[in-house]
Amino acid sequence: MMIHGRGRVTAGLMIALSITQACGAGWHRPPQLTPGPLPARQQVQLWQHDHVLRWHAVTLTPDSVIGVPFVLPVNCDSCRLSVPRSTVDSIRLGSPTAGFWRTFGLVSGLAVAAFMIVCATGGGGPPCSK
Repeated sequence: MMIHGRGRVTAGLMIALSITQACGAGWHRPPQLTPGPLPARQQVQLWQHDHVLRWHAVTLTPDSVIGVPFVLPVNCDSCRLSVPRSTVDSIRLGSPTAGFWRTFGLVSGLAVAAFMIVCATGGGGPPCSK
């Protein structure tokens, strides 16, 4: 079955959308977390029942998790919060900033590739002229 005209554009957009979904924050559950500080800018999701906290500048102790809410500066000592580790259902680590830049790069690369394909097939008009 051949796809023509709008169907081709729609299929291309669907493929691009599917690819960009792969560029998320990379949230993952680490296999094991040992007590001690995590890198200051490491983003952490703490899940407690149906509630999630998003922190950075996190330190793990044997009985608690201490960190700064993500919207506050990492060096804000008066902003530090603590929750008992026994109340935390799961901890996930991720990097939404890196995910943003991966997505930006992918979308930019797809736009350049689409422009090159249009120009190579002769359908680009003046911007593709030599």
